[in-house]
Amino acid sequence: MRHALLALVAAAGAAAAALPARAAVIEEVAAQVNGRIITRSDLLERERVLVGQLSSRFVGDELDRELERMRGNLLTDMIRELILMQRAEILGLELEKVYQQALNQLKEQQGIKTNDDLDQVLKQEGISKEELRDTLLRFNVPDIMVNLEVRDKIAVTDEEVADYFQKNKETFRTEEQFTIREIVLTAEGRTPEELDALGARVLEELQAGAPFNELVIKHSQAPSRFKDGLMGPFKRGDLVRELEAAALALKPGEVSPAIRTRAGLHIVKLESHSEARDPDPETARGDIQARIKQEKFSEALKRYFSMLLETNRIKVHPKYKQYDQRS
Repeated sequence: MRHALLALVAAAGAAAAALPARAAVIEEVAAQVNGRIITRSDLLERERVLVGQLSSRFVGDELDRELERMRGNLLTDMIRELILMQRAEILGLELEKVYQQALNQLKEQQGIKTNDDLDQVLKQEGISKEELRDTLLRFNVPDIMVNLEVRDKIAVTDEEVADYFQKNKETFRTEEQFTIREIVLTAEGRTPEELDALGARVLEELQAGAPFNELVIKHSQAPSRFKDGLMGPFKRGDLVRELEAAALALKPGEVSPAIRTRAGLHIVKLESHSEARDPDPETARGDIQARIKQEKFSEALKRYFSMLLETNRIKVHPKYKQYDQRS
């Protein structure tokens, strides 16, 4: 695989920028941003990564539609990334520190222990340290700049929190719910006496200290056995009356007696039980702040990107207009 290490970086970053064209190769210019160029090869490499990503998620007509939609953003995204890289240089972002942090993270992810090991990997893949550095910076710097210039400047006031709570109060109501584990012993093929005897034996094993999930695998005959007997979460009224009454009479961790239903015998362990709670502004404060911040961030990011595209010198070759959503 060509440049497998960089391909991993690019895929993890939702198509990080492609490698720069080598100086010795004269290529067609797809776009210029403040005098710096994006080549045809850069654009086609980004498109290749995109096709690979989408092909793993979509097929047929749906794949074609997604490709058509995403292609229209490719060059625009690359232009934005290049502008953000330029802004980072102007504002004095410590690029070497960013690179070292990204490199350490990549080495940890790939199990690369030493710099000599890294040199060997790069040699095997035919890539220089300069190319790796460029890709890691292009992957990390734009997000850092967005955080510095947009996300970190967003504030939420107490008045905004209170207003949001009043308008959306019911969405913060917590309903009562509970989860259980079950052992189901079916009546099919057993006399009532045999079924009772089996239920008593399972309860004896539990009382002797056998783990509930092990007895699920050993005895249960319901589909839930493939999930260690786990069922839920449920609200009141979701289960048959006998099971619900038995479950809600327990404390978390406790096990019920054998409960007879039309299917046979059920032995239930209560995993968790949360009571219903009315909306409370203090309990919901953190969630509300996060929601408001995200709403503000989405709008601020749109304005920020519009400002970048309007205040920088950008020239796109007519042949590549279909990759630029601005056109």
